[in-house]
Amino acid sequence: MATRRTVLLQGCAIGAGVIASHLTGAAALAQSQKPLRRSLGDLPLNDPILEAWREGVDRLKRANPTERISWASFAAIHGTRAGFNRCPHGNWYFLPWHRGFLLMYEKTVRELTGHADFALPYWDWSANRQLPTAFAQPTWNGRPNPLFQSGRTVTPTDSLSDEIVGPAVMSNILNQPAYEIFGTSRPRGQNSLDQSWIGRRTGDKGELEANPHDLIHGFVGGVMGGFQSALDPIFMMHHCNIDRIWAVWNAPPFNNANSTDPLWTGMTFREHFFNPDGSPYSPKVSELFSPETLGYTYGLPGAPATAQPPAVVALGRNLEALVATPEAKNLANVKTFAAQNAPGAKASPSRPLEIPVDVDRSLMAEVARRRIVRPGDLALESTVARAEAAAGMRALAFIRDIDFTAHENTIYRVFIDCAYLSKTTPISDPHYVGSFGQFGDHEGHGAEADRPSIVLDLTSAIKRVYGDATELSGRLSVQIMPVPLKPSAGPVGTAEPKSVEVAFVSS
Repeated sequence: MATRRTVLLQGCAIGAGVIASHLTGAAALAQSQKPLRRSLGDLPLNDPILEAWREGVDRLKRANPTERISWASFAAIHGTRAGFNRCPHGNWYFLPWHRGFLLMYEKTVRELTGHADFALPYWDWSANRQLPTAFAQPTWNGRPNPLFQSGRTVTPTDSLSDEIVGPAVMSNILNQPAYEIFGTSRPRGQNSLDQSWIGRRTGDKGELEANPHDLIHGFVGGVMGGFQSALDPIFMMHHCNIDRIWAVWNAPPFNNANSTDPLWTGMTFREHFFNPDGSPYSPKVSELFSPETLGYTYGLPGAPATAQPPAVVALGRNLEALVATPEAKNLANVKTFAAQNAPGAKASPSRPLEIPVDVDRSLMAEVARRRIVRPGDLALESTVARAEAAAGMRALAFIRDIDFTAHENTIYRVFIDCAYLSKTTPISDPHYVGSFGQFGDHEGHGAEADRPSIVLDLTSAIKRVYGDATELSGRLSVQIMPVPLKPSAGPVGTAEPKSVEVAFVSS
């Protein structure tokens, strides 16, 4: 039987307000008063929303590609054959930039089709694990389907796994209290609002971007797997769900706050997008916080936010301090330990990479002894449960400056201290930490681009492995094992990080 708790975890839904996203159009619109972004899983193939999207995409594709208002022009804002263009990946502008990018399509389709209530639907890949049927069929009503994209490697029967979009992954994402862990961190060294910080520098990818975002691009494959991904109409539905998750993270009962740092809120995406009349649209990050203000809604609860428990606030503050001031290795309640990777050592399909990090065994013991509130036990709407989850010591791994090869069909699994690790070691193994992918090429942002970096929470794995240990070592090995994303869809790649940093953070 589906309980409220499993609904929360599996669908990222939170109570009656979010269930409104599954209402039929008239009822939901009456409730929201804004065009409602709905799940593709709730839309019949002839739904007016899908018909408007088909018509809008078709008109944009038929437009002269040299015109500002055209499919090719819009997609080129994101990336071209030469590489990513204006889009940020791997830094804290990732979420607001893509919100502005989606808004450009939504407003344009309203204008082109005359469908004033049109709102982009989203692909809720946690609930609907296969490529949506509306995008998988080459034809619709006897004509070429504008939503179909040739060259995809995904098949109609391929399904996304729990490793990428399952309840544990989504719970981990939604319960991160710090924006720069949830939504990816600031570019390292950022000290100004210069436009070059938007797309040419990277921070540390959080689980939302590194796992479901990156790996679903590779899962769909074809142009979706690279710089020109915005040529595939499923791109907008994928990113609409990423945008929805951000909105859910902000909304009750999670009530998480965006960063207030002016280096983030004050950045303007200067002439990055277009209005439907072809004039430039240049939103500031602080103008992109509220979907309702921007003219759409996900039907989320509108009740006043409940105050965050003090432990959650304190943990979020310390996590933000960790990523904002990486040069400070001994902040209050923050201790970090780093190790360099051996030159040329890389994770490959035939051999995992292991990087041992010397740590403080007393801090390891604090992590191992803490009580873990597992996703299956966590009533996400409970402020008591959230406070309990935030209390105590937690550990994070920052895997820095990774060189990738053949990453398009690769999941990179992370383990700790697993003596028998191989490509067949399952994610149910207690040593398993989490998984990440890589979207595009880190050289795509130009010569100044930093290599990608990833942050993963080690806390649960340390607790599982060492919770009953009477004595802990002062060394923790972080391991990476590449495995196929999809069987027979291409070679499995390698990963060569420059270093690993293990941070211990408490509230």
